[in-house]
Amino acid sequence: MYVILWTALIIFTAIMIKLLIMESELPSKVLPASLKLYSSYDYIIVGGGTAGCVLAGRLSEDREVKVLLLEAGPDDRGDEIISTPGMADRLLKSDKDWGYHTEPQETYLKGLVDGRSYWPSGRVLGGSGSINGMQYVRGSRHDYDRWAKYLKTDQWDYRHVLPYFKKSEDMQIKQLKASEYHATGGELPVHQTNAETVAMKLIEAGERLGYPDNLDYNGKTQEGISVSQVTSRHSRRWSTSKAFIHTAWDRANMHVAVNAHVIKVIIENKQAKGVAVVRNGQKEIIFASKDVILSAGAIGSPQLLMLSGVGPRKHLTSLGIPVHNDLPVGENLQDHVQFDIGAKVQFSMTSSLRRLESVWAYLQYKILGSGPLSSAFQAETVAFKSTTKETRELDWPDLQIHFSSYLPSSDDQPYGYTDDVKEHMIGREDASFGFLCLPTLLRPETRGKISLRSSDPYDPPLIEMKYLDKQEDVELMIRGVQECEKFVSTETLQSIGAELTEKTAASACEAFRFKSHEYWQCLVRHRPISSFHYSGTCKMGPENDPTAVVDGHLRVKGISNLRVVDASIMPWIISGDTYAPTIMIAEKAADIIRGRPHLGPMNI
Repeated sequence: MYVILWTALIIFTAIMIKLLIMESELPSKVLPASLKLYSSYDYIIVGGGTAGCVLAGRLSEDREVKVLLLEAGPDDRGDEIISTPGMADRLLKSDKDWGYHTEPQETYLKGLVDGRSYWPSGRVLGGSGSINGMQYVRGSRHDYDRWAKYLKTDQWDYRHVLPYFKKSEDMQIKQLKASEYHATGGELPVHQTNAETVAMKLIEAGERLGYPDNLDYNGKTQEGISVSQVTSRHSRRWSTSKAFIHTAWDRANMHVAVNAHVIKVIIENKQAKGVAVVRNGQKEIIFASKDVILSAGAIGSPQLLMLSGVGPRKHLTSLGIPVHNDLPVGENLQDHVQFDIGAKVQFSMTSSLRRLESVWAYLQYKILGSGPLSSAFQAETVAFKSTTKETRELDWPDLQIHFSSYLPSSDDQPYGYTDDVKEHMIGREDASFGFLCLPTLLRPETRGKISLRSSDPYDPPLIEMKYLDKQEDVELMIRGVQECEKFVSTETLQSIGAELTEKTAASACEAFRFKSHEYWQCLVRHRPISSFHYSGTCKMGPENDPTAVVDGHLRVKGISNLRVVDASIMPWIISGDTYAPTIMIAEKAADIIRGRPHLGPMNI
């Protein structure tokens, strides 16, 4: 009897908490799907992703201007899968994911189906911030100082971008609330993820290996190991759509249109006039009196520029697209490449990480805000390491290691491994518990490009990325693999029975001695995977640089009233996940576009 009453009480409490949280998330005003748009706005923002939502929220703060945000995908409101971090894997390869793939490489990536790397990208309000791991990583101060030196302006150095990181931040980690590197009261709550047993053991193991216990890799230094910082509220995903759009639905001067696919920027006499957009099967032309702003991401923004006649002349001419300006759009494509190392452990836990839909996991999440459902991809631990004398002296880590406190089976993963790779990973099948160790190159030398498959705006673009074609990238990845091996070998992880799941040579590399340098060189080139951090394809640069697409004010060169604001403008990819830097770029861009004074630099 008592058991039944307690169970009923727990379920009732869970339902009440769920309703309260959902009520706090949902806006008071619902945007109708059949919203009639104006014929003209001051600003049109293409792409309702991470950057676009920040821009729409900030620009519409000026109530005398009209702002239109256009998102090709659906609304994110009321979607429990999006809001629940631990269900993020269900969003991959769904209707909320563009589901891109790279073009096959001639020599490498043979461990992926058709030699193609899977590149998810959010196709929903909130963009990739609605489907990603919610990791809040700013990168290194040296990243931004390098940008500024290249641009020949201090406006993009670390001292000047730090205030824009802080502007939207609402730091919820108690020990960091008073830090000069952080702020409270902004739109975006930043928490530590709810670390479970495996995560804490990984941190202890890292400390034994000499990794500093670094609570704040977004502060003075990145070097060390820590529980991950994430953007969440009440243990639920808190994307920029929730932070900047859901809270502003009632603004009469802001319209948000979902399922609205922009197919072209209208350009006349070197000036952006508006956009052509398809909604409800109908094409509409909408004009912008001030700016058209592309925030469609490092794949979508260059694709749309080229479809509109801004890009490499030879390429556009070959497709019959009239050229408005010859620019290197789509070049300089960068991504953080990583490698997948599995390890299993043996110990008792109150719930299985494999049973995300169990009653206990659900109640644990709904009542306590903890458990596997509170963490996207169970990415609870992160480490940064300088692996060379130069990077140690600069305090500029070149290696990031993501740890996921969950060991998926060979079939239960999104990367698209071939059958022979899955067979090699068979040791993961019988592991009840374990973790993934994912060494990630922070500043890879590899560059790729985006180009058009055709002049059809519904055709996915061609994505060429020659992962690990530079030997220095291969060597760094091998050093990362060796770090994973060191973690597994620590006394801390050995005490819970840690062992690598792959115990024999992969068939593709069996010509080399197992675990030799030559073996790892073969294997990391055989099955590298993306971190989903695409950037650089609409490169920001100085006015006289022929490799640049936009200037330091994010204006497209040679075309007035047209800007790009997203991760595509990064001259060099930053040293960490690109989510937080993209928010910073949008915050800074909003002040530039509004003609407001820059926030003053911080001399820390």
